[in-house]
Amino acid sequence: MAEQEPIARAEQELEHHAHAGRYALVWIALLVLTVTTYLAARAPLPGGWHVAVALVIATAKGSLVVLFFMHLWDQRGANRLVFATSLVFVALLVGLTLLDNATRFPLANPPGSAGALPAGGANREPAPEAPR
Repeated sequence: MAEQEPIARAEQELEHHAHAGRYALVWIALLVLTVTTYLAARAPLPGGWHVAVALVIATAKGSLVVLFFMHLWDQRGANRLVFATSLVFVALLVGLTLLDNATRFPLANPPGSAGALPAGGANREPAPEAPR
């Protein structure tokens, strides 16, 4: 039994060093994605693409953190199922919220936003001028 302890310790140290390289690569990937987020915010994208790009980058960064820093990559079974299910529900919540906002009638949107009526209203006639 005493002979197996140094071997087990050596395997744990080797595994620890392998994880250190993986952590460094994930950290570099997170830095690159952070810079990409900044550059995407500055890029002239049409319409609501800024939100879509930002959500994709945020999902990638969150997935990296969960998979590697929270050790989900090394887990099996139920933990991965819970993670996948949570991603599906977040996608549903965000997607349905965006669809709801896109299909609202113009009066529900604030004046000046895309698809909103002008500030004075669409059917409003100009007030008659007072006689002088």
